[in-house]
Amino acid sequence: MSNRQRILIVDDERDVVTGFRRVFERDNIDVEAAHSGQEALAAIRRNRPDLVLMDLRMPGMDGLEALQKIHASDPRLIVIMMTAFGTSASVIKAMKHGAYDYLIKPFSIEKLREVVFEALKVSADMNTLVTYEPRLGEEEHGDMIIGKSEAMRQVFKTIGQVANSKATVLITGESGTGKELIARAIYTHSDRAGAPFIAINCAAIPEALLESELFGHERGAFTSAVNRRAGKFELANAGTLFLDEIGDMSLPTQTKILRVLQSGEFERIGGGDLINVDVRIIAATNQPLEAMIEDGTFRNDLYYRLNVVRVELPPLRERREDIPYLIEYFLRKEVKNHRARDINISSSAMEKLQEWDWPGNVRELENTIRNAVLTTKSDTILPADIRLQGEGHERPAGGAAARGPIATQPSSGKMPRIDTTPRVVEDFTFSDVEEMIAPIFELLVSARERGNKFSTFDVAERALLVHALNQTRGNQLRASRLLGITRSTLRKRIARYGIQLDTKVRTINPDDES
Repeated sequence: MSNRQRILIVDDERDVVTGFRRVFERDNIDVEAAHSGQEALAAIRRNRPDLVLMDLRMPGMDGLEALQKIHASDPRLIVIMMTAFGTSASVIKAMKHGAYDYLIKPFSIEKLREVVFEALKVSADMNTLVTYEPRLGEEEHGDMIIGKSEAMRQVFKTIGQVANSKATVLITGESGTGKELIARAIYTHSDRAGAPFIAINCAAIPEALLESELFGHERGAFTSAVNRRAGKFELANAGTLFLDEIGDMSLPTQTKILRVLQSGEFERIGGGDLINVDVRIIAATNQPLEAMIEDGTFRNDLYYRLNVVRVELPPLRERREDIPYLIEYFLRKEVKNHRARDINISSSAMEKLQEWDWPGNVRELENTIRNAVLTTKSDTILPADIRLQGEGHERPAGGAAARGPIATQPSSGKMPRIDTTPRVVEDFTFSDVEEMIAPIFELLVSARERGNKFSTFDVAERALLVHALNQTRGNQLRASRLLGITRSTLRKRIARYGIQLDTKVRTINPDDES
């Protein structure tokens, strides 16, 4: 009996199969071909392969339909999907329907071999392990999550694997990375998609009102409670509740959330009757909950209840290969919403966008593209049309000056001054600060010109944060006062820059050497 392994390539482009044969011809692997979903099913019935690599989009029976039929007849057969599009919805559906993995065209030979050899080993070892049955008849949903990077591939795979479970999910990532989109994708591809999805931003609602928003209240529970009101937990019964910015929730409210997760029961404010609900919780935060546990501002037991499945969204600066695809998507979106003519982007403008560190992540990129589409004077976006946060740019003619800061070139040869309207502080001069920061600025600019990729603004802000925290020996409340920001803002900045705090620093006697 031959010990050669067999893979079946399903793709309507015939030259793809030739490429696969060249890659694996020396590896004791037979490569067979099918050019449609129907041909693939017939080939599998004739001679079962060890592995199937199948294109997602084909005429007639597409890859998703063929995948469902393959797994309906043989759940143990490993299928890897291939696609040139890589939309989040299609990838998530493929993973949910039992695809072992997926590859986005064009892929490198190294990546192809890595994925194929791993899958073949699993196929050889898998005697009794079966995948879950696929669900049929689901519609395609546009999640608008764009990404072909390895980091986003892992995010899509996780969504597909956990969507149909009841597990709580904790989504972490910086502001603007798209945490709510991920939560909605999990909901959309779950078996709760027909039930409510309710999102609540815990940081946007005053603490005094948050408990009422979540659990509701009885008439007369407090002065303004003139009627009984159902809370978000009741409204989301049988569905999904998304708790955004959960790190901003107070400890008493955290305790009540923990009780619902443990027992599925709660009481309205001012009420005595227990209310039972079946709600799946998805939470998100841009704060370091582990550090908050050490700081005593987040419950350890609630953290472990929420962190059953964790989805970590990478910042945009760590997945720069996704930026062109995001730009293309946002351009199409903005042209459709605001313009009758198509808008292109020049290669130099694309290069400028790819080099930026995007402290505001995907949200900042979308706003930048929207601004460029609305203000460009031609059919092509040029570098001069792109206004980046923290950079001074001359506005085009047409009276756009009042919309933001303008950099004006001084006659003295010093750094450009930023003229902001209205002025936030009118009775303070920054001339001394400007003179002192000039050599630091020149040092950072020189480092960028030598090819170092960082945001000058971020480096300066991080240095201020670290200095203030060192001055206050880690006391965040005092540091926030010195910096003139709220404690919540300080925590978000600490998380954003990955600043490591020594929680014991506050126990040091100020008279001791440090």
